[in-house]
Amino acid sequence: MTIGHIGYWAAVTIGLGCLVVVISLIVIRLHADREERLTHELRTPLWRVVLTLSAGEPDEVEDAHRRLLGLSADERRAVEDDAFALVPKLRGEARQRVRDVLRAWGSVDQARNSTTSPSAVRRARGYYRLGVLALDERAGDVLAGLDDRDFTARRTAMLALASFPRPEVIEQMLSTAAADPRLRHDFLAAVDQIGEPAAAVLVARLEEPVTTDPVREQWLAAEALGLVGNYTAVPALEACLKEPDEELRIAALQALGELGAPGSMTGVASQLGDASPEIRRSATTAAGMIGGPSALLVLEIGLGDEDVEVARTAANALRRSGRAGRTILESTSVPVAREALALADLRAS
Repeated sequence: MTIGHIGYWAAVTIGLGCLVVVISLIVIRLHADREERLTHELRTPLWRVVLTLSAGEPDEVEDAHRRLLGLSADERRAVEDDAFALVPKLRGEARQRVRDVLRAWGSVDQARNSTTSPSAVRRARGYYRLGVLALDERAGDVLAGLDDRDFTARRTAMLALASFPRPEVIEQMLSTAAADPRLRHDFLAAVDQIGEPAAAVLVARLEEPVTTDPVREQWLAAEALGLVGNYTAVPALEACLKEPDEELRIAALQALGELGAPGSMTGVASQLGDASPEIRRSATTAAGMIGGPSALLVLEIGLGDEDVEVARTAANALRRSGRAGRTILESTSVPVAREALALADLRAS
């Protein structure tokens, strides 16, 4: 066989291979389009049934529940993602009704199996879905996600754990977030969602000796208490103001400001004499958030601080304090006071 023949057959072979690839891609695309079209055709009427289950009249809810429990596997797949996305937006009985249907579809076992998948995306989806389903006995599977090798999966697990507000779960969340600062925002978001049940665990952590390691757990607990909105945390937060750790005191001041408890103003004011400008600035910020007549006195002191950022923080807080705050600003010649007044006039014009 000559070189020409070899070249010819090589070209034919390559051409046929390319043709097969093109035909395969076309078939795959047509199949995908067909599947997407069928899914859409199934999804639209079934989505209406899911919405009826969540917001219909009692007789409509009963019919929708019966209809959804009788769906085929293909029908469930068509509407399952939307149903999972709907659950966090619902409250009370409506949320529980959709959860019950998802559980009846076998979604708990499917989600649990996903958490052991080699794919990080599938594992994250599994943690998320277990959180949405909120079946108490599956809390351990989501807790295991805090040690997942993939950071995105760990974040998803942290957020999903908001559905399991048990003390031991919150303690593990706090410990994990303290060990990995990248999870701080996710921990705080989860605590914000948990709300009141988290307060006792966080206060107990604050009341432990600050010499325990790591201190990061305590200032993270202090920061989180500002989101919970529980006034019973005020004594523990005020006690933190007497500790030497600066980050812990800043977190406690921030939390006291978020809580807005007028009775904590004495503790906040005690920080204005601290050597650290950051502590003094945090104290003036907290005083401005708490508000009231006693806050005006604290802010007036902060207005004369030698650190310009502390003074500016106090001036801006006074600017937001109405007529009484403006009177204090007008009575002084401190540059930041004139700056705050000019800003107020500019915004009013």
